[in-house]
Amino acid sequence: MNFEPGPAESTGVEATPNLVQRVIMVFTAPTGLGTALRRSAPWFWTLAILAVISAVAYFLLPEQLLQSTLEAQARARPQGQEAPDPEQMLRMARIFGPIGALVGSFVAAAVVAGVLYLAFNVMFGQDTTYKQHLSATAHAYWIGLLGFFVVLPVWISKGEMTTQLGLGLLLAEAPQTFVGYLLNSVTLFGLWSSAALGAVEAGLSGGRVSTGKGIGTVLALYGVWVLFSAARQTLFGA
Repeated sequence: MNFEPGPAESTGVEATPNLVQRVIMVFTAPTGLGTALRRSAPWFWTLAILAVISAVAYFLLPEQLLQSTLEAQARARPQGQEAPDPEQMLRMARIFGPIGALVGSFVAAAVVAGVLYLAFNVMFGQDTTYKQHLSATAHAYWIGLLGFFVVLPVWISKGEMTTQLGLGLLLAEAPQTFVGYLLNSVTLFGLWSSAALGAVEAGLSGGRVSTGKGIGTVLALYGVWVLFSAARQTLFGA
């Protein structure tokens, strides 16, 4: 179903791929997707459907999985920090978890798009708009959604949600140090979605930025986020 139709063929302008086609392209031809997004930059339904799926998936998580994860996070809190009541945290997670997944998808995408706008328009002199960067981000998030469903069986088998598919698998137990959090933050799907987003940005640039430079730039930004995430978790707990 085409939620965001492109221009009519009678105008002589090539139609923008529909939603399903664009989601497939972010996995198979991200640079081509970026080129298509130069003509039209649909983002709302691309992001809204993903956010709804994320919220529903979070709501359907087994209660025991959430409870064991919250307990593990409480144990990992730095010494001196008071651990919250696990039962109260579970009730809050059931209420605010799906809401956070729904609203958080939009907030996170808006922030990432702003960072990309500054990085590519200021550093490389692109003429792309904020909406185009937001559209690129919304499409790249579908790779992260796939990653959620792939890692879910691992979480269920381990009984907690701290393990990620990536360098975190090298850890014998849940991370509790900066190095542990750093390794756990570098994930396969995080790297994949960052590389795909960089390729989309290269397509958006209309030739001003090579695919390699686009991918390298977004991966560098991902590395900064990984360092920040590891530092935050070290100071305040997972």
